[in-house]
Amino acid sequence: MHGLRRLSALSGGLLPSSRLWIVAFLLPAALMAVLFLYYPLIFIVRMSFTEKDTFLSPGGPLYTITNYLDLTGRYAPNILVTIKLAGLATLVDLAFGFPFAYILIRKVRYRDLVRAIMVFPMFGALYIAFGMRFVLLPGGFLTPILQLLGVEGAQVLYGLPSTVFAMAIFTFPFMVMNIGAALSNLDPMLEEAATCLGARPWQTLARVILPLVRSGVIAGCLVCFGWNVGAFAEPLLLGSLEEQRSLAWTLYQRGVVQLDYGLSATMGVVLLALAFSVNYLSLRYSRGGLVE
Repeated sequence: MHGLRRLSALSGGLLPSSRLWIVAFLLPAALMAVLFLYYPLIFIVRMSFTEKDTFLSPGGPLYTITNYLDLTGRYAPNILVTIKLAGLATLVDLAFGFPFAYILIRKVRYRDLVRAIMVFPMFGALYIAFGMRFVLLPGGFLTPILQLLGVEGAQVLYGLPSTVFAMAIFTFPFMVMNIGAALSNLDPMLEEAATCLGARPWQTLARVILPLVRSGVIAGCLVCFGWNVGAFAEPLLLGSLEEQRSLAWTLYQRGVVQLDYGLSATMGVVLLALAFSVNYLSLRYSRGGLVE
């Protein structure tokens, strides 16, 4: 309390010239935020209420709410496909991310291997999608293995499994980092105590570890879901016609190919709203995970 009073006294006692220096240092950051964050957001929201390409027409934009009505009606399946892909990829991340995070935090012997595996997804979603496409194509690296299993590479390539798996690879480090942050604050003596009391490994996991790292698990799921909502390269290169109905790919088709800027901006607003909501929740739960 004494430190807060002292800090407030010091800030209140700054000379006018010192305050001007503070404003001068903060001004570039404020201008960057206004020009490259807030103004584009206002621009996109305004464009979403215009009809087709009239926003850039010489006669001026024609405002309408038809875009939002179409999105909740005709394009509602596209939103469901987007949520479905993001949800399945998040479940895959959770299934593989929790054991990897446990190894990263608890098992010193395999820690370097886990860190090396986590570096690969950081090359980007486009590289991952292209890599999986060439691996699964006829003559690729996995062709002999798929032939032994009696599976054709083309069947695996253009479909739901390859798309979801590629999306999960890209967001895998986010799941591991969030769960690992929560596990790092969990005292290993609690697991040892449970073992000494006769608890089996699965009982220790269900009754000790999972309840205490719940916030980290939720934060990891939210972050992965938020990233996967805007997936573009994976449905395009690895998905079938069903997966290519994702909102990001549909947005590109309507805006770049058909020049329907109003509808594409509306889809962008929906994606932004989903991303902001999920990121807000993930930040709240990640703080809880770090504290606990």
